[in-house]
Amino acid sequence: MKTQFWQYIFPPLPPIAMLLTVGFGVLLNHYFSFPFRLGSPYWAGFPLALAIGLLVAAKWAFHRHHTTVDPIKEPSALVTTGIYAYTRNPMYLALVLIIVSAGFYFNSLWCWGLVPAYMTYLSMTFIFSEEQRLAAHWPDAFAKYRAQVRRWI
Repeated sequence: MKTQFWQYIFPPLPPIAMLLTVGFGVLLNHYFSFPFRLGSPYWAGFPLALAIGLLVAAKWAFHRHHTTVDPIKEPSALVTTGIYAYTRNPMYLALVLIIVSAGFYFNSLWCWGLVPAYMTYLSMTFIFSEEQRLAAHWPDAFAKYRAQVRRWI
């Protein structure tokens, strides 16, 4: 498989970029904190549990269709059932929810503020590339799926 140009520029995997985003948000919060609390650190449990549920559901859908979860590898099936009937990117949505959870846990409004930048990063790199690949493999089926199911929620 040919390596895409963006793979040389950006971190190799979305989870690494998610960890960097959380770390940067916590670092910014350390030096430029806001004078109010976002809530209890225990509130981090809800978005984290939702993220874990999304990851498990997505992994299960890929397992049922016998295709890879690796965004760089070639897919062997177009997954449109299960959680993928509601969102085209449940795994990426889960990573966003982990950043939201970190915002609660570390009381970092900066983490929340970095969510749009992280979503833009995902949309411009991995999601764009994946959707091009899916459209090339399954042009009619993916066009229909794309018209029916939103990218995020």
